[in-house]
Amino acid sequence: MPQLSQQDIARRTAQARSGRPWLRLQAQVYAEETHCWLCHGWVDQSLPGTTHPMARTVDHVHPLWLGGEPLDRANVRLAHRRCNTARNNRLRAAQRPRPGFTVDVTAL
Repeated sequence: MPQLSQQDIARRTAQARSGRPWLRLQAQVYAEETHCWLCHGWVDQSLPGTTHPMARTVDHVHPLWLGGEPLDRANVRLAHRRCNTARNNRLRAAQRPRPGFTVDVTAL
């Protein structure tokens, strides 16, 4: 996977979440899909979008910070806010380096 610079990530995020193309893409996803692609549960699209954990969001299948295309319809799916956040947290945790521990067996 290509490593993106912080500037590239910021540019992709700004491009993906603002402007008419993004609003059109969101509207298309909301009109075409009814179930969360992560948990397969029905998404109540009348819930308040920024406050309710089960509200609708548009999730990038291949995250922007990993090089995903911001405005490609094939790269976005409907998701619950909670599912979208949990998935992003898991992906970011998997990318963090894990501390390595070595034990001198002769000292035991």
